[in-house]
Amino acid sequence: MNFTENLNMLKEQKNISQEQANGFLYASSIERNLDCPKNIDLKIGTAHELVIEKTDGDKIQVITASNKLSFINQQVKVKFNESKRDMDIVVKHTSDLSDLASLENLFILVRIPEKFVADIELNAELENLEIRDIVFDSIEFDGKVKNVFVTNVSGLIELNTNSNINLKVNGAKGKIDLNHLHAVSKISFAEGQNYYLKNAGRFTRFVDSNANVIFGKREKHDPHVATDLIVELNGWKSEAQILQEA
Repeated sequence: MNFTENLNMLKEQKNISQEQANGFLYASSIERNLDCPKNIDLKIGTAHELVIEKTDGDKIQVITASNKLSFINQQVKVKFNESKRDMDIVVKHTSDLSDLASLENLFILVRIPEKFVADIELNAELENLEIRDIVFDSIEFDGKVKNVFVTNVSGLIELNTNSNINLKVNGAKGKIDLNHLHAVSKISFAEGQNYYLKNAGRFTRFVDSNANVIFGKREKHDPHVATDLIVELNGWKSEAQILQEA
């Protein structure tokens, strides 16, 4: 059972029992009402996995969970700062919780009312990032991440990272920008996923599953052909490898 499945049955309250965590030994939830579209700034810090998905209600919900961080309620705090058009969400760790422990053991789920989503800015150091079942204007990620899963989404996703990442795409519409500096990405597309590869960086290129160059010529304009998804490689001296369908 994965992280999202483990947390699907959580009730909307701040402190959650072991039984309610449905697979996680320790979990906590906090939420805020939304009544209009907001630009959301997520400062996650270090975590093993972050999932962003929609909710049908009017409340934004942040759930933190772990099987090993027994003092998660005391060590991990979620703070909201809100203005008329913006909402800042900051996940703070106490000094006795190491980054290594967070990277290995902290799971975070953010559920956002789709009708109130505008732009999302995300800063984090993660093992896994999953964006699923949500429509948005843009999500911009800054930080470090190893694995990115994009499933049933529509909008612009910008991945600003110098990490070597594994990207899996299924049912995506819009655009994914890979903004890399001397990094390598591996991209898997699900069967039936329509896409267009655009090489827009300096000394960047796409390669196939055998590491043969598909094309390295720089392209400045979006394609005029019909496509569900544009994957654009930006930055400097980076490569994106297109693997077999996931």
